[in-house]
Amino acid sequence: MSLKDNLIIFMGRNGISLKKIACLLSVGVSLASLVGCSPDVNEISDIALVTATAIDYDSETKNYTFSAYCVMPSNTSQEKTSSLTKWVSSANGKTPLDAARKLRASVGKNLIFQHNKFFMISESAAKHSLYEVVDYLSRKREFRLTAYPIVTPGKASDKLELGTESGDILPNDLLGQVRNNKLSGQVVAITIKDFVDLFQNPNRGFVSGSLRESTNKGFLILNGGAVIYKQKLAGWVEGSDVLTLTALSKKKFWRNIEFNEVIHSNDGSEFSALFHEKVSEIHGDIQNGSPRLSVTLKFSASVEDVNEDSDVGESRIILQMEQAASRYLEKKIKMSLKHFQQNLKIDVLGLSEYYMQYHPQAWETIHKDWEELYPTIPIQVHVTVMFDKSGMTTSIKENS
Repeated sequence: MSLKDNLIIFMGRNGISLKKIACLLSVGVSLASLVGCSPDVNEISDIALVTATAIDYDSETKNYTFSAYCVMPSNTSQEKTSSLTKWVSSANGKTPLDAARKLRASVGKNLIFQHNKFFMISESAAKHSLYEVVDYLSRKREFRLTAYPIVTPGKASDKLELGTESGDILPNDLLGQVRNNKLSGQVVAITIKDFVDLFQNPNRGFVSGSLRESTNKGFLILNGGAVIYKQKLAGWVEGSDVLTLTALSKKKFWRNIEFNEVIHSNDGSEFSALFHEKVSEIHGDIQNGSPRLSVTLKFSASVEDVNEDSDVGESRIILQMEQAASRYLEKKIKMSLKHFQQNLKIDVLGLSEYYMQYHPQAWETIHKDWEELYPTIPIQVHVTVMFDKSGMTTSIKENS
């Protein structure tokens, strides 16, 4: 039976005339036409994706500048990154909200922030009103709480104009740097949500990501960290200090740490090794009313190369190298702790939380003077390195 015959039978059984069907089809086509032309629908040509944002503050004019790194969406998924239309748009306002709203009004596209990965906050804005900036970012539903606020020296909007070594668009390049550096432990990038959580403890500081321009190449790189205390920028730390922080902190922001170091032995030999953290423990008590702490760290390591012929399979040589590596890391960690305590005088490790959790009665007594007590706390450091594989057994350097 043909389709025409089936349609006639269906119409007859349901009492539907051909005229009625034609009318219904006409209405359907009209509705479809109306939906396609609805003014509430965003055409792809009407929008721009914001993938990075810069927030500046001018202490003289007391104005904020909100700048957006915009990318025109492609009509095809095959379009190359280099061919995408990119531009930076900025606007000023008395508050971050005021500046952001003026930015929206000044561009000819509907700005979509759901793809925004980074908020670059200038040093001046971070010192003046970091809490207000982060509070605004956390309240707006169009901003992702998983985006990274990154503090940068100088003017943040200038950083949006820089190129990338990879040739990719700036936000994609920075996201790759975040992923690559999580393993090394020398750069930390935390989310808006983490900022909000860490802001709540008045007794401690924390370290956020820091963005700087490379010295020679003019590209942006994640480097070291920005120290946040009492909801404002309080200073900077280098990558080696961030590594100490990484090794001694809870594994919320990172899991497996893998970093390399060049070690100089007492016998004059030199070798490089790849280290993995195995154990990280902090123990503390109260003696004569004063807090004391000890830190224990254990690393496994593999020898990657040496500078002279050495039988690294020999137990005596391995023991010497383990001892040299242990001394080296112990010294490095002590230097970072000294910087945290005596130079910054800021509890970036959250030691106050340790005493609050494990010594609550003592904490009731010492918390009022924690800011003065923290720089004076004796911290003993114990580092043990064990080589689990030798890698290259001899140096490839030719004998002289």
